[in-house]
Amino acid sequence: MNKNFENEIRTISKTNLDRDKDISRNIAPVSNDRNYLKVIEEFFSLSEKAVNIYNSISGVEVLSARMLPKEFLELFLEIPGRRGGACIISPSRLVLFFDEDPQIITVIGKIRNSEDSRNNTTSKATQLLKVSFSSHNGKYEYKDNTGGALNPYEIVSLLIRWVAA
Repeated sequence: MNKNFENEIRTISKTNLDRDKDISRNIAPVSNDRNYLKVIEEFFSLSEKAVNIYNSISGVEVLSARMLPKEFLELFLEIPGRRGGACIISPSRLVLFFDEDPQIITVIGKIRNSEDSRNNTTSKATQLLKVSFSSHNGKYEYKDNTGGALNPYEIVSLLIRWVAA
């Protein structure tokens, strides 16, 4: 690697070290953030398992699951003030999980444009689900917008069915 490049990056880092320490002290997660991050991690973990099962049966990697940093939601989806999310991706569709309110996960889906239709108008994202969550005895409970109980495995199965359609 170029020594001038390395030295320049080191200088930038040292210059910004004190500033970054001050910023990081002010970004400590609040309890709602911890709960939300645990819930998103649970959905991501289940999504990853579902994607692995689906891909092992299909014989090729058709689906993928990824964690999304909050900056992605703000930059590409223009959804500010979010704490991060996750997505499930197929060649034709995309599903995104992100927080809307302190204890609500919003799930949107989008049909991806094929290379043939790049000049056509882009498809809009569609809200697929809103899932509220609460913690009871250290375990999370999920409900739909009518208050009906939801099973996280069933939610992920439904979303795999949608993204793989």
